[in-house]
Amino acid sequence: MTWTDGATWVGTGLTAIGMGVTIWQARQAKNAASRAEEMRDEIAKRNAHSELSGLNGALGAAIRAMDKYGPGAGPNARRGCSPNGDAATVRALTGEMTRLRVLLVEKFGDGVGDVVTSVNQLLVNFAAAPNDAQRVQHGCDIYNEIVEFSGNIKNELDGNIFS
Repeated sequence: MTWTDGATWVGTGLTAIGMGVTIWQARQAKNAASRAEEMRDEIAKRNAHSELSGLNGALGAAIRAMDKYGPGAGPNARRGCSPNGDAATVRALTGEMTRLRVLLVEKFGDGVGDVVTSVNQLLVNFAAAPNDAQRVQHGCDIYNEIVEFSGNIKNELDGNIFS
């Protein structure tokens, strides 16, 4: 065996070792990329949960504001209330829902836009009601609409907590 044969064998051995190190580093990089994607997805999930929690608070305020117009609420429940203030609370909710539209459509489907449109139209009718009986009816409709939607939010939040 000549020195060039020896050098060839040493070079081949070093190449094989280098290839092994490269494969090992590639696996580490792939695992790190996979973990980074998992972390990104977890951050996105937690951010969505946080946004939905904030919306849940706005829903609670809107439900409390419209509760006095809800089913079974008598005239005493509305004594001293401000319909304009109640409507403003619901407008804040629909504004927040519009801001979170992409997230809500992702979680609940395209029907979210219909909910916002419906509540906004009911608010217009609520504000333009010529008498208290019609205002109560529109307020009850608003109450029912937001209570139904709040159940969807609660199910989503509970699903995130218990998963």
